Amino acid sequence: MRALLIAAILVATGCGAPAGSPPDSLSATDLAFMDLVIPQNESTLAALDLTATRPGSALRPVAAWLQARYRAELAQVRELLARTGRQESDQHDGHDMPGMITAAELAAVGYAEGTAFDQQLTALLRTQFEEARTVARAELASGTSTPVVELSARIDSTRAEFLALLEDAS
Repeated sequence: MRALLIAAILVATGCGAPAGSPPDSLSATDLAFMDLVIPQNESTLAALDLTATRPGSALRPVAAWLQARYRAELAQVRELLARTGRQESDQHDGHDMPGMITAAELAAVGYAEGTAFDQQLTALLRTQFEEARTVARAELASGTSTPVVELSARIDSTRAEFLALLEDAS
């Protein structure tokens, strides 16, 4: 339901593909998706980095594995933008949106110790994984660029895997 709502908002605000656009050009929907993936991934990486200072954290091995995947996605999004001559947007910088880990949330987790750290970080990651799937499904429903739609399918799939991994670690 939420994916349909996001897709409807993207279409209603003119984020559909322009008529006659080539299949691998970036529509407004594709750009909106990538504009969300970048800050979502960057904020998640910042949260995952906190485990480096927590040698006893049960999430530490998971975080190292996740970081590599998030960095690879960021590189792919940036490469897609560069290949199409598009600039990276910071339109969501500082926004408090679902799936975006805020500076305040990072600070709160950063002050947590022991199991409270793992519990708070797990809650933030769970929310991020779920929202990333919602955004990816909206792109799957309305996106037009083959590489961006393929990326959204991978994000949907990997976030489901990440949720299972998170459950196993906690």
